[in-house]
Amino acid sequence: MKATITSTDRIVEISDPQGRPALARVWEGETEAGIVFTAYITQVQVRAGQRREAEFNRDLVKSGAPSAETIKAIELRYVV
Repeated sequence: MKATITSTDRIVEISDPQGRPALARVWEGETEAGIVFTAYITQVQVRAGQRREAEFNRDLVKSGAPSAETIKAIELRYVV
C-alpha cells in the first residue's frame, strides 16, 4: 500500500500494549485508493547521511491544525 501523510500540530498520549504511555504526533493520511485515515506516529527519523535533517525538522514544526474529521478520530480512538 502507498499513502500520503500530512503532519499536524497535534500531539496526543497513546499507550503501548503493556500500557506504557508515549507521545505521538497526529498525521492525516490518504491511500492511493482514496481511503482517508489518521496515523499516530511516535518517532520519525531522517535517514543517516542526509544533510537535510534541519529542513525536515523546520517543516515538521510548521505543521497546521488537524481537520475536524481528524479531531473526531482522535476523540474516538479509544472507542472499541
